Amino acid sequence: MTAKLIYFVTQSLDGCIEDEQGKIDWAALDEERQHFINDALRPVGTHLYGRRMYETMQVWTQFGSSESDPSWARDFAKIWRSADKVVYSKTLTQISMPRTRLEQTFDVEAFAR
Repeated sequence: MTAKLIYFVTQSLDGCIEDEQGKIDWAALDEERQHFINDALRPVGTHLYGRRMYETMQVWTQFGSSESDPSWARDFAKIWRSADKVVYSKTLTQISMPRTRLEQTFDVEAFAR
């Protein structure tokens, strides 16, 4: 079986992912964009993160859990929580997300297996 590796990231029109302070909150969540993201990521079984994106995504361990959260957030949280996650970091010693494992380096052969 051959899997597809998809690079998926929100970026500005000029190709920036983060602002001058290294933050990504400039790309505020909205319903239309999140429906697109949800549909794009729904079939993805494994998410790959570096340390900083892992730290950013931790918000989804809680957000999207409550009936008072927007339906698009609950949908994304369900999609995200059901996916396996691999965090690549040489500085982290442990992780706290369910369905997540920590790897020191990206080993292409191990990933393919």
